[in-house]
Amino acid sequence: MLRTIDLLHYLPPFVQEYREIKHIMSAEEPEFQLVADESEVIKNNQFITTCDEDGIAAFERILGITPTAEDTLQSRISRVLIRWNDAVPYTWKVFLQKMQTLCGNDFQVIPNWDDYELGIITHLDLYGQVDELENVLGYMIPANIDVTTVNELNYEVDGSLYSALGMAFAEIFELTDSFRVNWTIEGNAGGAVVGSGTCEIELTDSFSDAEISVGSAAKTGLGVAYTTII
Repeated sequence: MLRTIDLLHYLPPFVQEYREIKHIMSAEEPEFQLVADESEVIKNNQFITTCDEDGIAAFERILGITPTAEDTLQSRISRVLIRWNDAVPYTWKVFLQKMQTLCGNDFQVIPNWDDYELGIITHLDLYGQVDELENVLGYMIPANIDVTTVNELNYEVDGSLYSALGMAFAEIFELTDSFRVNWTIEGNAGGAVVGSGTCEIELTDSFSDAEISVGSAAKTGLGVAYTTII
């Protein structure tokens, strides 16, 4: 919405004061707003760079282009611009203009005509632009020229990384002879990534009446685990 419709503003000041007129204008404004918005869309769709999806689809039909599911609106506009501004004969100046349309000013061409070589460095980040560059090179560059293209993407990654190794504990108890006794084993282990706990209990002789309760555990960010070995 580039323009807000205010119908009351178009009436003479003495008429604007009537309540009935205000309500009538207020009721009609949404319909006029729809017309104004649609007329703006129609105007924008006359130009490739300001098209919406419906508008760019009309240009694609004219040029025989079939977009893919991965294409964005900007990549479709870029492809249509390249095909629409096609001109013959294919001179070096026309080729550079084509490259500027596709890449802006962010590209390098390195000709080596003595060895029939052409190097191109680009920084294309929209889906389908590299494919379109290959298409342009395929029909504009003579077949006897060896073309080497490199597309470089530079990204700056900002963030934080947290890591830890974990922690473990172990307790060993030895029970001997034939006396009766109660053992309570307590302990905790904590770790950000992984942790473990081990309790080892050795029974010897004729021990048969011992009561053992285990309260040890390993607590981690992913789960809780403990092991008892008898």
